[in-house]
Amino acid sequence: MINQGFAIRKNVVGMLVVAGWLIGSQSASAQESGKEIFQQRCTACHTIGKGKLVGPDLSGVTSRREESWLQRKIKAPERMIAEKDPITMQLLRESNNVQMAPLGLSDKEVANVIAFFKTIDAKGGAGTAEVGLHPYFLPTLLLSITVLIVLTIIALKAGHKKTTV
Repeated sequence: MINQGFAIRKNVVGMLVVAGWLIGSQSASAQESGKEIFQQRCTACHTIGKGKLVGPDLSGVTSRREESWLQRKIKAPERMIAEKDPITMQLLRESNNVQMAPLGLSDKEVANVIAFFKTIDAKGGAGTAEVGLHPYFLPTLLLSITVLIVLTIIALKAGHKKTTV
């Protein structure tokens, strides 16, 4: 009966480790993809924490704008002008009527760019556009906790063995 309980706990912990690893790696890969897209397609006009270029500085953009607005703006900036979106019109005036170029990104790529922005904004948005490594630590943390639990269970079981002298 003790062995069955141990096996169940071992399976549950194993599933948690795998789930944590998958979640952490997907989140990290989305942020990395977003970072690459930003560096390849956006840095000619935008900075993060270094001031305005052609377009606005994007530091803190996820706290200033709703995610749905960011999705629309990144996906189809020309449509936002056609709709006369008030925020877009203000940004257009501030950039001397220089329009944001359509980037031709897929919905997933747009989501990855926004995930990258969220990571930067969570770090305070200052300095360079680097993705933090914290999503990579989740699998390691879960694995470490699992190893500690397993070793503790083994030690407790070994402590209850009867020895004859």
